[in-house]
Amino acid sequence: MHNAKRVLLASALLASFALGGAALAGAVSKGSTAPTAATTTGQTGPNRPARTPETALTGAVAANVKAAAVAEVGGTVERVETDGDGHAAYEAHVTKADGSRVTVYVDKSYAVVSVEAIGGRGHGGAGRGGARGGRGSETALTGDTAAKVKAAAIAKVGGTVERVETDADGNAAYEAHVTRADGSQITVYVDKSFTVVGTESRGS
Repeated sequence: MHNAKRVLLASALLASFALGGAALAGAVSKGSTAPTAATTTGQTGPNRPARTPETALTGAVAANVKAAAVAEVGGTVERVETDGDGHAAYEAHVTKADGSRVTVYVDKSYAVVSVEAIGGRGHGGAGRGGARGGRGSETALTGDTAAKVKAAAIAKVGGTVERVETDADGNAAYEAHVTRADGSQITVYVDKSFTVVGTESRGS
């Protein structure tokens, strides 16, 4: 009788161990599951955006950016355009009185945020003015004279005026350097009565 009880007790203990082992194995199996992809951030690392194309400025925006650049560094503004590199909203390419060239970065409130010297390497196509540095006898126009020469040039050929200055070659009193809508460049010659007396293509 005692032997039978012992056999039954041993059988019950074995069954209990078997069930506990199965439960433990299941728990271990569930606990070892690797984290799913949903727990990751999904970031693939910084990818720099493509450079934004630069667009020539016109009208009041162009005038304000030019004024800010000249007030900051002086010299002659070659061109003003949107900034495609993310430094600021706009940029002005300037040739200073000593012949050095800089890019002046201007924000949307027309405040200068930085100035970058560009030397002789050109920046975003700077250098459109050719070898004008060697002539030395042309003077940048300002005030009412500059405004009238710009107006005469735009009325004649359209486009964006890069700079206006006295003419050292004897073609006229003044000249305006213009980039037209198709990207071509042209010099417009204007006399002292602000009448266009000739134009000259400057190629690309």
